[in-house]
Amino acid sequence: MVMKPEHQARPSESAAPQVPDVNGSRVSSCLEHLKAMELKFKRFLNASQDMRFIVNRKGSFIEINQAGADLLGYDSPEEMLQLESIERLFQDPEDLEALRNKLEEDGYIKDYEVELKRKDGSRFIASITANYWFDTNGGVSYEGLLTDVSELRHWQTAFIEAERQNRELSESEDRIRTLNEHILQMLMLMSHDIRGPLVSIGATLKLLLRGAYGKMDESVTNTVKDLLSRVSQVIGVAEDFLGKAQSVDGSFSRMDLETLDLRQDIIDPVLDELSNDIEQQGILIDNFFGAIPGGTIPVHTNKIWLKAVFRNLFKNAIKYGGKGCRIAFGFQDHGSHYRLNVYNSGSPIPEEHRDRLFTKFGRVQVDGSPVRDGIGLGLYLIKEIINKHGGTIWYEARPDGSDFVFTIAKEKV
Repeated sequence: MVMKPEHQARPSESAAPQVPDVNGSRVSSCLEHLKAMELKFKRFLNASQDMRFIVNRKGSFIEINQAGADLLGYDSPEEMLQLESIERLFQDPEDLEALRNKLEEDGYIKDYEVELKRKDGSRFIASITANYWFDTNGGVSYEGLLTDVSELRHWQTAFIEAERQNRELSESEDRIRTLNEHILQMLMLMSHDIRGPLVSIGATLKLLLRGAYGKMDESVTNTVKDLLSRVSQVIGVAEDFLGKAQSVDGSFSRMDLETLDLRQDIIDPVLDELSNDIEQQGILIDNFFGAIPGGTIPVHTNKIWLKAVFRNLFKNAIKYGGKGCRIAFGFQDHGSHYRLNVYNSGSPIPEEHRDRLFTKFGRVQVDGSPVRDGIGLGLYLIKEIINKHGGTIWYEARPDGSDFVFTIAKEKV
């Protein structure tokens, strides 16, 4: 006997087979992937320090980062997404239309500058780089980057203006330099041309004093002596200006050397030029350093320039020594060169001013007195002259005065 099961499941009652839902799994995976990409994009968008945006063709924001909201003065990107159109951000609406046309014509723009305005109405210059693209639904969007270049443009404008001013200044300096060169040339020419006739006048006055043209009354003799002294002073001024002009010009155009007697040809004529000042100031010419005798010290040098050296040193001694001071000069024979000096009693030059003594246009004060007249070329000039003669000059402070010491080569340099 065959036993039948009490119940046999019908086909309709049997459990449905477990078939994997492939399509649903794929959709879920795609959604998760899209969410991950969106999250990554959001992180990238908000991490940027510059404004990043996506705008549809109607002009509404699709995406914008926090940097963009901050730049334009809005509280959040969400607030900006509510704007109907980005047109309100443009100072001139025509700029937006021009930007669109450029994008659609070329497909992209790079460093396109336009003036924008923030929520509060303040303006700034923006540089925009963007692409024109179609989405999967056939819609048109603009995606790009926007930066504030207002400060950069400000500094560029300032730089251009500075360049223009520098160029004008340089051109002005060139004109002034050319003018100064002409003035110096005229001054040198005038000093040279004046000196010649003055020397002839001085020679004639000396002949008058020697009786070459007959005997003169005492009053006339005194007048001629005074006139000779004044002419000598003017000759010294002409020679000084000739030297100073060539010193400022940066070159001694010509230095003809000759063998001279230091006392007779150089020092005595200079003291004669300054005799009136020495007498009026009650200055004593002291020989305690050992005076320079005449006829025994030949030097191979330029007469005008070496006279300029002693003239400036004696003038400084008179000026800064003051009334009743003592002035002395002397020399030592050191074989290949002479060591010479000009001393004046009075207050030494303060130590803090000594480094400027031989600089061009350097001027100093003594005892807090006001700076004296002049352009500060005297000591610089004589330093240049002495260097040309193979020597050097320096200052020595003494307890009771100042001593300027210099060397000069015996032989031709």
